[in-house]
Amino acid sequence: MTTVGKATLALGTFFLLVGCADGGNGDKGLVRFSQVVNFVETSDFSPPLVATRTVLIRLEHTSVDQRGYPELNLEVTGGAAQVLPLGFAQYAVRLDEEKAYRFRAKEGTRELDALTVTAKKAAGLRFHSKARVVTLGRTGQKTCAKGSEVELAELTLAPNQEAALFVVPVDGEGKAMLGLLQLSGKMSRADVQLDTPLFFEGGSANALTVKPTLASGPLGDAQLEVTEPLLGTLTQKVGIAANDAVITCD
Repeated sequence: MTTVGKATLALGTFFLLVGCADGGNGDKGLVRFSQVVNFVETSDFSPPLVATRTVLIRLEHTSVDQRGYPELNLEVTGGAAQVLPLGFAQYAVRLDEEKAYRFRAKEGTRELDALTVTAKKAAGLRFHSKARVVTLGRTGQKTCAKGSEVELAELTLAPNQEAALFVVPVDGEGKAMLGLLQLSGKMSRADVQLDTPLFFEGGSANALTVKPTLASGPLGDAQLEVTEPLLGTLTQKVGIAANDAVITCD
């Protein structure tokens, strides 16, 4: 079956900017099939894509001085698939069968380059082992924000901190797969905010942000519960501190 960009996919809100990192070159080395948003535990297309879930692809030149390849079209062959053009050489792709597929970059009717990927059903979910924490502060007239990585098992947030947690789809051996998940979540405490950041090119997929309010309650724990309709539910404890974290703005 051959699918060109004419289908409708259910996607969240996202911005399309410029520049991305993860992905892979085609077999001929002429076209880079870049991932518009990156997955926290993978960097290319060697892991399987989650069947019935979406990935965002940008067709790019492989040379460093050129990026977008807007004159090319993306065609997907090998099984049932949906491809939605997003403009600026970007496409949303959903592979619906457990098969090997070909991503084909075409210039008119001519295939310029192609890449083989595999789609499989995911076996479950897990959290990435580390959270990314941003701490806001002020020293005199200076304000600043500093980032760090924290082991998820040790995560405790102060009112001036925000953490990004990442959900990873996995195969039967617990290895990471690729795909934008349909996540919903809730927190056990009303004074802790939960959000899903907007997609942006070069950003991270399947992220959730957790932030205590400025008027956060007493120290203790909050319970995060995240659900994916096909893959089940995860829970994670997040410690909550009563006072701001100390930060020095240089």
